[in-house]
Amino acid sequence: MRLFLATFLLTAALPAQEPDYLRYVENKDGSSSLQTAITTFTNATGATVDLVGAVHIADKAYFADLNQRFKDYDAVLYELVGGPMPKEGNLTDRPQDPKLAWIASMHQRLQQGLALSSQLHEIDYRAANFVHADMTIEQFHAAREQKSESFLGLLFKAMDVQSQLDNAGGPGLVKLLEILVREDSADDLKRLIGREFDSMENLIAGLEAGDGTVIITERNRIALEKLQAEIKRGKKRLAIFYGAAHLPVMEKELIQRGFTQTKTEWVKAWAIPKAK
Repeated sequence: MRLFLATFLLTAALPAQEPDYLRYVENKDGSSSLQTAITTFTNATGATVDLVGAVHIADKAYFADLNQRFKDYDAVLYELVGGPMPKEGNLTDRPQDPKLAWIASMHQRLQQGLALSSQLHEIDYRAANFVHADMTIEQFHAAREQKSESFLGLLFKAMDVQSQLDNAGGPGLVKLLEILVREDSADDLKRLIGREFDSMENLIAGLEAGDGTVIITERNRIALEKLQAEIKRGKKRLAIFYGAAHLPVMEKELIQRGFTQTKTEWVKAWAIPKAK
């Protein structure tokens, strides 16, 4: 179960070592939620940057709330390997790399199993203040070749890291199958996976040890270069809308560049009712 989630984390990008940008909260009444952080940083020039942690499949209300928040920024820097979303036409018709098609398929299956909505369908990428801040397909594959990094290699590394962790327990295959055969399994799956997400920090930190990965470290570099360019253009209020795994490293980079953290707000990505 954890290795499946590790693969999802590497592509959907969930949280790394502290500071934390994703948490699972269980309430006394039996309800729970998966929450992402929006953390604000300012510098001496008056620029403000919000790191907005993303969960790529979530409640429709979560994405609607983000769309409303994004209207207040001079620029929203977003992740999407392969180039910007088109400003016209069907957003799902953008060119796809066959080598990465399995990622979209995995997201779709998880989305259906959890009865959630898709970020690509719900976020308004046509907004005038949206700025692409990620690798092209060519940059992505070139960087992976330079690092000799493959998804299979990352999976093997995840297995090695997981074997070294003290909390290597977790729900087993029998429990997962028992939930999957239920007609009303979506909320049970959310509880199961939400708890796992909340305990994956050490695994992702282990994967990023050393010179980092293309999926996180190298793409972060592109995003921060774009941030600097937008600030030089006079933008004062900016957001970086990236998967939550990217943001702890970005936070450290911002602090090194003279930014100071001022506040953190938590937003519900999955609202899960109490078990019946």
